[in-house]
Amino acid sequence: MLRAVDREDNLGLLDEQLALVRAMAPLTPLVVPEEIAHRRIEAGPSNEAGGVDVRSFTGDKIERLTAYRFHRRDVLNEHLFHVWPGRHYEFPALTTVIFEMPSMLILGADFVPIGDVAFDPTYYARYLGDFSDLVAARWSDLVACRLGPEPPPDPYFTHQLGSRVSLLMYLENSAVDAARSFIVEATELWTSMCAGADPVPESRAGRVEERRNALIRKAYKGLDYHSPASDGLASVLGWQGANLMFDAVFGPDDVSQPLDRKRTYLDVALSPGTVGRARSTTA
Repeated sequence: MLRAVDREDNLGLLDEQLALVRAMAPLTPLVVPEEIAHRRIEAGPSNEAGGVDVRSFTGDKIERLTAYRFHRRDVLNEHLFHVWPGRHYEFPALTTVIFEMPSMLILGADFVPIGDVAFDPTYYARYLGDFSDLVAARWSDLVACRLGPEPPPDPYFTHQLGSRVSLLMYLENSAVDAARSFIVEATELWTSMCAGADPVPESRAGRVEERRNALIRKAYKGLDYHSPASDGLASVLGWQGANLMFDAVFGPDDVSQPLDRKRTYLDVALSPGTVGRARSTTA
């Protein structure tokens, strides 16, 4: 059954997630460029019709929280919520998303490890066991609405970086309540984890942790950018808007790149898992 892709937000999911985080600790708004803060966009010679609403915050234990809704008329509504922990904290980053599309939903969720799981074998037990339990508890409800077999693993969606229990599920439209409930429960779990987190002890708070955190963000941004995500955003917002959206979620690039054209990350043209190939160094 086809589902109407409305311009208006009929889920209210991002507002509920923000309320859960605010109940834990105050949030301070970050400046969002006006090009992506709140816009309704009509179709033009080089763009499709749609809209965007972006809110970004910082707070105690939180370096950057971004909640955005992206609308591409007759194609999709995207509801994305992403939180990076503050400096010297190693609890996981939170990423959740629902794509509402005419013929299906896509649900994505993960607790992205910030600590080095190779050198800290207790990390999974301390931070990811409860998330695994939540996935197991809600799995049957979600699988009952699954739209065919699972897609093959796609490294751009955290499979190289994530918890290895990350969800990326193609669901029937009837799954909207189950998908929404799962994301709310995951956000509740993450906020309780954040509330109870202490800074990394000074004996371990050095360049290793900071370097890993920076590498995770750089790799995650690059893998996601060279997936279909950036082209989809640019189809409505143009490349300037798409690049500003990625900067809002992941932070600015270490080395500045132009705003008005497609950028290059990780020296690839497409992410691994999307028939990627190395970008040629010759003309």
